[in-house]
Amino acid sequence: MVVGVFWPVVCGATLDRGVWFWGSTTLPGGAASTHGSADVVGDAAEEDAMIAFLTARGVKRVYGSYQNRPVSELATIAAWNAKLDAAGIDSQLLIEGTQVDDLAEVANIQNKINNRLIIFNNTVADPAQRFDALHLDLEPQQLGSWDADGVGDVRRGLLNDLATAYGLIWMQLDGAGYGAVPMYADLNFSWDKLPVDGGSILWADAADRDGWYAGIGVHLAGISIMTFSKDNAADLAVATDFERTGSFPGSVVVGMQPRTGVGELWANYAEFETEMEQLETDIGTAEATDIENYAFWRHAVATGIPVLTAGPAIIHSGLGGGGGVVVVVWDRAKPGYKYVIEENDDPSQPERWREVASHTTVAPDRVERFEYQADVGPGACFWRVGVVPEP
Repeated sequence: MVVGVFWPVVCGATLDRGVWFWGSTTLPGGAASTHGSADVVGDAAEEDAMIAFLTARGVKRVYGSYQNRPVSELATIAAWNAKLDAAGIDSQLLIEGTQVDDLAEVANIQNKINNRLIIFNNTVADPAQRFDALHLDLEPQQLGSWDADGVGDVRRGLLNDLATAYGLIWMQLDGAGYGAVPMYADLNFSWDKLPVDGGSILWADAADRDGWYAGIGVHLAGISIMTFSKDNAADLAVATDFERTGSFPGSVVVGMQPRTGVGELWANYAEFETEMEQLETDIGTAEATDIENYAFWRHAVATGIPVLTAGPAIIHSGLGGGGGVVVVVWDRAKPGYKYVIEENDDPSQPERWREVASHTTVAPDRVERFEYQADVGPGACFWRVGVVPEP
């Protein structure tokens, strides 16, 4: 017999969330995540676990960065896309870049799109194996010239370069027969602020700003607004109000980042989840939420569970009758703790509890399974789980 302890997952049947899925991620505290696309895609069990996690939380879009694997491991990526499709999740190829002011770098981005999306989609026979959309994470705000601009005119010029890059990429898709494939992009929430209101981009006036957002909407089907510095639903709604209600004609989704822990924006996952759900209530699930990213999300959930549900508690008992084998399972080993299973034939005698097995969690971002196989004699026996502080 296997005795397990499980916990409920909130199921968002009406939710419409997206998630960024990078090749690798450094977690809060500096450890490397075990939930990057390099770890997950190609491992059937990890793929299934990710899809179960996402579907339980109402995710309908994955923005996946796979480096050159759509070329070097075409069959693996095709099979992954088909799994997502079977789960009702769109697979959007995520391409990143910064130097939108350098035509050679834009051409390099286009070369990646040609190899990883156009040729890939042309090669796989099953439509379920193809990428459903292109997702661009082009961030000129990461350039030194952006930071060095004290006036805002350089930043304004870079946004024109960004709009030009969007247009060139759309023409590339259209010329290859993929003009109907939706193209999405990530934008910073602060770009819409006018200089008179303290904005750092030298918009000539509101019409100039409105025209830029309307213009990129000619080629972009939607935008994800990066609001990773906002820690409450009200501020998130205010920060994205222009994008959601202004001149951009496509879909707009608010992005949130579940970095949790000491010194992070969110102390724990409960805080993040509360504000995320409030935002979705306030502005509607069609406009919220995109989660940045899967690795942070898994880490936040894993480290956000209680160390124990209610302190050391009996999790199983075996009551005589000829004995046998019992497998005692603890499915809630939280990252960063040592768990012990103790055994006792009479819980009314606390001095009789003795440790029979222990497990120190290894992964920084996983809730681990811990089990102990016991031979049960004809008498009664009880087991409980506890936590031992690590030095």
